[in-house]
Amino acid sequence: MYINLNVYIVASQSPSAKGMEHNLQKISIKTMITLISFSSLGLGFLGPVYAIFVVRNFSASLFHAGILSAVFLLTSAIFKMPAGKLVDNYGKWKILFIGLIGCGVSSLAYIFAFDLMHLYVIEFIYGISFAFQRPALLALMAVVSNKPSRGMLLGVFDSVDDISGAFAAVVSGAVVSTLGFNMLFFICFFCYLLSGLFILKSRATIN
Repeated sequence: MYINLNVYIVASQSPSAKGMEHNLQKISIKTMITLISFSSLGLGFLGPVYAIFVVRNFSASLFHAGILSAVFLLTSAIFKMPAGKLVDNYGKWKILFIGLIGCGVSSLAYIFAFDLMHLYVIEFIYGISFAFQRPALLALMAVVSNKPSRGMLLGVFDSVDDISGAFAAVVSGAVVSTLGFNMLFFICFFCYLLSGLFILKSRATIN
């Protein structure tokens, strides 16, 4: 009886149902590539020029820039595990959306900072927001990548992340040189905002 039931279930799957599942997989992969690209651009634009921003605008040293980066990284590391638990309890899309919007607001906040202490607060909030974003994004990658080609798809996602970061590194220098830091922060905010809006539009694609 057990074997017959399994055979019945397999046989009952129509070609159209399999086709729909394949199309859903394709749409999901495109969704993930888009999300990874914009979120990586948002962070990647800041990285190469952040130390210059700190030294030039706050009469600080490179040592302060290093400490600020450490605040971001340590805060993110501390909050990633609790954020991952929130992903399990409340869903990937919700936590990812909160993280992306938080990162966007943090990027915009640099424009209004006029004291070094403000940067420490921003880095702390930015770190928490990134901690929300990353586990949710990784969980979505795991859902989208099917078992036969999981390694290849994860490699594609990681490559997209690196390529987006490399592109942002080149563009950030050009933007700062010609348009200034404030324009760069607006661009970072815009990238995160686009990611958040894309989530609202496409979240039904991946459960």
